[in-house]
Amino acid sequence: MIVVRICVAGAALLASTAAVSSAQPDAVKGDFCARLAMNSGIDKPAAPDGRTAWTANAMNFGQRFLIGGSAATGVGVKPIEPANVAEYKRLDDMCMMKGKGAICRLVGPVTFKFNWKGRENLVPMAHGERATVEVVGTKTSCRTEAAL
Repeated sequence: MIVVRICVAGAALLASTAAVSSAQPDAVKGDFCARLAMNSGIDKPAAPDGRTAWTANAMNFGQRFLIGGSAATGVGVKPIEPANVAEYKRLDDMCMMKGKGAICRLVGPVTFKFNWKGRENLVPMAHGERATVEVVGTKTSCRTEAAL
């Protein structure tokens, strides 16, 4: 799992809580980025072309500039079980470091692991679904691509 950690100077007391939530494909409808936003508590804009795209910041204005704070965002992938060696090799280069962040070029079937604001979200991606998730600093972007 790739973790991007950003700290902003300030005298804030940091308390962390961890909650784990896993996505259930039948519970949340929509394309991959819509499901990821819903499971992570991110407000997403309407998708006029039918494909969702959004950018969210892990820290709001007050956390960044007024009182300080820190945020960690993690991304990774794991195979849909049962998986063979070829499937693990296919996932090897799906998420890579990029500058001060990471980029994941996702092609299903795969389970995407997204650590956001202290929660680990597991979002399954169906066969043929495609999306790009990019983390740069405290910002995360998701763009659903045309299915294969």
